[in-house]
Amino acid sequence: MSTQREDRIRKYFELIAGQGGVESVLAEVDAAAGDGSLESMAATTQTVGADKVNDARVGMEQLALGRDVSIDQLATIEAIIIPTLRPVYDVTDNSFGSTPSGSLVTPGNALWTKLSDDLTLKRRIEAALPAIGRIELPGRSDIPYGGTGFVVGPNLLMTNRHVAAIFARGLGSNVHFLPGRRAGVDFKRDDRAGIVLAIRAVRMIHPYWDMAILETDGLSGSIRPLALSLSDARELVGSEVVVVGYPAFDSRNPADVQDDLFNGRYGIKRMQPGLLQGGFGAESFGKIVPAATHDCSTLGGNSGSALVSLTTGEVVGLHFAGRYLERNYAVPSSALALDARVVDAGANFAGSAPGGPNDWGDWWRRANTAVRPRSALENGDQGDSGNGGDGGDPPDIDLHAAGPGGGGSVTFEVPLRITVSLGAAAGQQVSLATEAVAARKPTPPGGKFVPRSVADYADRKGYDETFLAGTVRVPMPEAADPAVLAPLKGGGVRLDYQNFSLIMHARRRLALVTASNVTEELALREPEPGRDYSRKGLFSERWFADHRLDAQYQLPDRFYSKDGGAFDKGHIVRRDDVAWGEHFDTLLKGNVDSFHVTNCSPQVAGYNRSDSGTDNWGDLENHVLSEAASERLCVFAGPVLNEDDRVFVGHGADGTVLRARIPCSFWKVVVARTADGIAAFGFVLEQNLADVSLEFAVAEEFVKSLKPLRLIENMAGIVFDASLHEADQHDTVRGLEVARRAGVRSAADGLPTNQRGL
Repeated sequence: MSTQREDRIRKYFELIAGQGGVESVLAEVDAAAGDGSLESMAATTQTVGADKVNDARVGMEQLALGRDVSIDQLATIEAIIIPTLRPVYDVTDNSFGSTPSGSLVTPGNALWTKLSDDLTLKRRIEAALPAIGRIELPGRSDIPYGGTGFVVGPNLLMTNRHVAAIFARGLGSNVHFLPGRRAGVDFKRDDRAGIVLAIRAVRMIHPYWDMAILETDGLSGSIRPLALSLSDARELVGSEVVVVGYPAFDSRNPADVQDDLFNGRYGIKRMQPGLLQGGFGAESFGKIVPAATHDCSTLGGNSGSALVSLTTGEVVGLHFAGRYLERNYAVPSSALALDARVVDAGANFAGSAPGGPNDWGDWWRRANTAVRPRSALENGDQGDSGNGGDGGDPPDIDLHAAGPGGGGSVTFEVPLRITVSLGAAAGQQVSLATEAVAARKPTPPGGKFVPRSVADYADRKGYDETFLAGTVRVPMPEAADPAVLAPLKGGGVRLDYQNFSLIMHARRRLALVTASNVTEELALREPEPGRDYSRKGLFSERWFADHRLDAQYQLPDRFYSKDGGAFDKGHIVRRDDVAWGEHFDTLLKGNVDSFHVTNCSPQVAGYNRSDSGTDNWGDLENHVLSEAASERLCVFAGPVLNEDDRVFVGHGADGTVLRARIPCSFWKVVVARTADGIAAFGFVLEQNLADVSLEFAVAEEFVKSLKPLRLIENMAGIVFDASLHEADQHDTVRGLEVARRAGVRSAADGLPTNQRGL
């Protein structure tokens, strides 16, 4: 029986050999080695060893016959076939030589010698190189660089949407830099750094394609913009192209193959030749897009690379994703030519771009009508700002300036109106009048759905394991030891709320596991036009107990509100995640239910506050959506309840004293649909409280890590369904891409800085 690895290699061979199958690949390798001549075979044998060359040859013959191949043969095939047929070239001072970087094939026998031997072809490629640069992230130590971008107009750069998402938020033209974030571009970055030009604005983040247009300083006239082709790359099967970008080390791929192919050097400008392979559906931001495909030897840092046609020198695609030994994906430039907004933004097309029609107008309408981006201030529901858990808009302040001579008054409405008379004449008293007034805003309607009795929970639809698709099940995790769970008054252990469910740890009085259904579908996020969907427009945000659970199993609101400011009330299930429904009232129920104290975990004040301008815990879901085939997610989360967690002494009801251990780590697993099933991403967020006093002064560093689900099970005392373990993305393409974009530590973090990036 063939292994998954054999199947992948077989499919890749067939891909790069066109219709000829494995036999054709074998012939190409022989041709690359000089048709088996003694001299050429000796050169290859000297490089990799006679045994390995023979293993590869035998292994490929076995593949051709449909037989099983040994692990050693597979490893050697990868080490020889990829550098032979899809090599990598160094780019230095915007030029390249005749020798591939680290290739096993001698220069005289390489299949791609025409790249340097044909001067017309070489000049065509080199004309494009100065316009391609590395997206820099000044001030970021967790992500050394963002990816690749290339000039498409006066002071305009094109890159991926997922690259821009590292430092910007929004969709369409309604975009902005994240507070405190900066970005730049270095058009040199070979073995030496060049001048970094600041990116001053984000002109556009495309709502359908994985594309963004950035504005930068100092480009006008200095670098010739590349021309975006009007020819459809999806129809140019077999056409030769080169990808130019800044590949980073990928821990998902065999290290020895990569080190040979890239000569152990990463994050610098490279040129990677290959062929276009037609159209193919690819997961991208909650949808399947009709991408162009190619088979160049790309790595993670190639995100945003230009796909340059060897025939015309035009850009036929924008590289945005890849699967090792499968295929790589690109946004076809011809598709962008069908978007009037891209044309009007100033992108340089190789001819008259039609500007339409296209199939993504509805995505633009959604981007332009959305009232609140999920990644804005209210995205910090995993750790709300302050004891009120608000973290949203500041209170209304109405300032009436004093008149001439300093007279007049200043009025603050919060909604108590406090009037202070100013500039009184000599001998006249300064008056302070305080009057209670009604708030200018209407009372949020969500309060009517606060449960008053057990009966009020009857219509709550909890976590749905078939939410991603009717045929795909994503079961809720269970407790490894059911004895630790808090029993409900009416029997059972699971508490169902609107769009989420949870089970409680009895002794710790905190949720052991939460499970929520999350969607970005606009029809469910904003089901009734004209309603106020802002955070304050939905609910007054007060926390309350669950009537179905005895008080001894819940930490009361008083424990948090009388803590002297030590804690944030941290939503485990984010309020914004479950505030959705087919009707406005259903959405309100999800929003209100998230304020049960059963969904609250004490978190150090400042822990993951969304208004600090940094990536927060919730942003992980946005990064996962970029790799998803639908706009729906299943999210599991909870605190890590260790026996050595530190004890905080707080207040209970009627003056009683409560002692509770405060978790210093939290876990989250995000599950998304893919084209061929599901993908699960496990994360842990932790802070070091070893040297922190019981007043819980905020620790400076919070560490986010991508972790295997097996490890999370052991940490959290839970059990995931076997299907989730099979879908675990810890050591996969998707997992590494999500981790890097989110600034999350993963297996690659032990590598030197120049080997990491996007």
